[in-house]
Amino acid sequence: MLTAAAGALRTDSAYPRFLEQSKASDVQVSAVGPGFGGYYYDALARLPDVAATAPIVGLEALPLGPDGKVVDATVAAPLDAGFGHLLEIPKMLAGRQPEADRAGEVAVDQIAAADLHLRVGSRLEMAAFGKHVRRLSERVVGIMVIRGSVVPITDLDKGPIILASAALFRELGPGYLAADAAYVKLRPGAGLERFSDLAQALAHRFPATGGQVIVADETAQAATVERSIRPQAVALVVFALVLAVTGLLVVGQVASRLMLAAAQDNRTLAALGMTRGQLLTAALVEVGAAAAAGAAVACGVAIAASPLMPIGPARLAEPDPGVSVNAAVLTVGFAAITALVLARVAWPAWRQASARLSAEHDAVGMVGRRSRAAGWLARSGAPVTTVTGVRFALDPGQGRAAVPVRSALLGTVLAVTAVAAAVTFGANLLHLVDTPSLYGQDWDVAVDLQFSTITSQQFDGLATRVPGISGWTFGFHGTVGIGNAVVPAIGLAAGRGPLLSPTLLTGRAPQSDREVVLGSSVIRSLGLRVGQSVPVTASGHQELATIVGRAVFPYFGEGSFTPTDVGQGAQTTAALLAPQADAPANGGGYSIVLVRFAPGTRQAADVAAFQRAMGSFCANVQQSTCVVTDQRPNAVANYALIDATPDVLAGILAVLGLAVLGQFVVASGRRRRRDFAIMKVLGLLRRQVSAVTVWQVTTLTGLALLVGLPLGVAGGHWAWELFAGNVGLATDAITPLPLLWTIPVTLVAANLIALGPGQIVARLSPAAVLRSE
Repeated sequence: MLTAAAGALRTDSAYPRFLEQSKASDVQVSAVGPGFGGYYYDALARLPDVAATAPIVGLEALPLGPDGKVVDATVAAPLDAGFGHLLEIPKMLAGRQPEADRAGEVAVDQIAAADLHLRVGSRLEMAAFGKHVRRLSERVVGIMVIRGSVVPITDLDKGPIILASAALFRELGPGYLAADAAYVKLRPGAGLERFSDLAQALAHRFPATGGQVIVADETAQAATVERSIRPQAVALVVFALVLAVTGLLVVGQVASRLMLAAAQDNRTLAALGMTRGQLLTAALVEVGAAAAAGAAVACGVAIAASPLMPIGPARLAEPDPGVSVNAAVLTVGFAAITALVLARVAWPAWRQASARLSAEHDAVGMVGRRSRAAGWLARSGAPVTTVTGVRFALDPGQGRAAVPVRSALLGTVLAVTAVAAAVTFGANLLHLVDTPSLYGQDWDVAVDLQFSTITSQQFDGLATRVPGISGWTFGFHGTVGIGNAVVPAIGLAAGRGPLLSPTLLTGRAPQSDREVVLGSSVIRSLGLRVGQSVPVTASGHQELATIVGRAVFPYFGEGSFTPTDVGQGAQTTAALLAPQADAPANGGGYSIVLVRFAPGTRQAADVAAFQRAMGSFCANVQQSTCVVTDQRPNAVANYALIDATPDVLAGILAVLGLAVLGQFVVASGRRRRRDFAIMKVLGLLRRQVSAVTVWQVTTLTGLALLVGLPLGVAGGHWAWELFAGNVGLATDAITPLPLLWTIPVTLVAANLIALGPGQIVARLSPAAVLRSE
């Protein structure tokens, strides 16, 4: 339990600690124009809101695979000593960063190392494309993890990243420049909105920028990564809580049995002068000492197992891998374990400390009521095995024959409830991952040209050759400023048929430049509401726009800029974002086309035909493919990676529930040995005694299913609605019908657990048992 709790905290905090240690930037600024913006970045560093900058260039260079063909990748080089030293310091898994004055050295991220089969010392063959194609042979001097490769968010992050030296850029020259940008660290108290205005105003003084720049909020990408990691931390917390509850039930039963045995001497000790308080203290000290010893062992196990944490992508980000001693978690955990165990046994210890009750009554309290269900079955003429099994399942008994019925029933109900909730939540997660309209993709395919464009005439000519297309919508990538936030955006314009837009939760799509649709997370974080008017800044101009809807956004990403993500995004008209895309310079074309096909059996064939038709156009804009069929936002894509977690958790919970049930059966068989012996003396056969155990387990399990399944489904629905509402999805939940299969499966599993103890009871020798009793 402590291992999971400490691991959850370490997993959740790994990426923020990584960013702190790497001196992460706050924003990325990139020039829209085709010229080199190096001088602009020098001026940018002198703005009053800027603490540090790290300019970097992208090179028109690609690695070569073993077959000599180019491999899609991003090759970048710092312009000065800022990147990798003052800002954006990578975590080195092996080796070091390339030296600034050595053109033949590169470092690669872990994705490139895996995809290109590289290690420190490997030779990486590359081709540089400019006025001439140049062959480069670089030596890999380091394997690194950068902020974007922990959980890849942007299109560039998802591929191999190669960090070259400033010397290589100087050797190649500006003719091999692909793009340029600067990572910027703002001074404390500096606002993103003010900095963005200053950066845009500065761009007008440098014609190479095209008169405008794109400012990307790096903190938004960091928040997306943290949201992707958090479900795994939450899973560890849930696992820790379930282990704590189950362990408390099991340990409580064991501790109660130990106190029951020790309480036989209470009357003698009371006669010798011990008060009830002293007897209580003695019992609690004994249990407390055992609990403290167990808690100390748990702390030791948590420290020994700490190198296994964090889990998932957070393991890559962890800046201090290895043994970790979280004193706060271990201290609180030690105290909580000891206190909870003492609280669990306090009431039984108080009852057993009474000197006025008999030893038998000290053990269990006053005689409880008989089971009404067993009495009704007896009056109805049910077989004696059924009546006795039901009575054993529901009556705790008394004296030394007392059985922890209530604890076993509670533990089993909790296990069934938790399993049903986990399965329900997992089914809704799978439904989300496999249903495009739920994560915002309300069309079949998208043509995404990134920084290139296609005109409406060009697309019309291509589309007419493909059967089955029922409509399309054109659009642009971009960003808009709302308040102090920079929000990734898309601008859409009707093509043929109705406007295709991200799935709307409320409201409608924008119809003019003075209207906007926002994601749920944006609305919530800025304290806005649908129908409210807000200042919206786009392409350096500010307009008052009305929020006309709330939508779920699929993945729309351009280069290394922050993409849309479920509740993070904005939808405007295409005209509002056209200046950002430099549309006039590109012949008035669009960078996005959303395409819908007619439903039916031929849809897959029509989509394949469309991909073939677009193949040559994609190749002309230097993309292996520009037709995207799956636009799962990063959050949903990351949920797809852990979609088995609820099922794994459900399996663990089921095992724990069966363990509680097994302990109950064993305890019942031991404490009711005399009852079973008497039944055999009265004529019950061995198979009938076994049948009593079967009815006992079936009754207890059936009650747990009757109560736990509805509670679990309701809990799963509540958890899904809370989760979906928080991330910006539709909150409608489904109920998985296969959950009904848990009823026969659980009953069979419970009876298999009881098979061994039942056979032991059936083979009891009545004479031996009655003599010992």
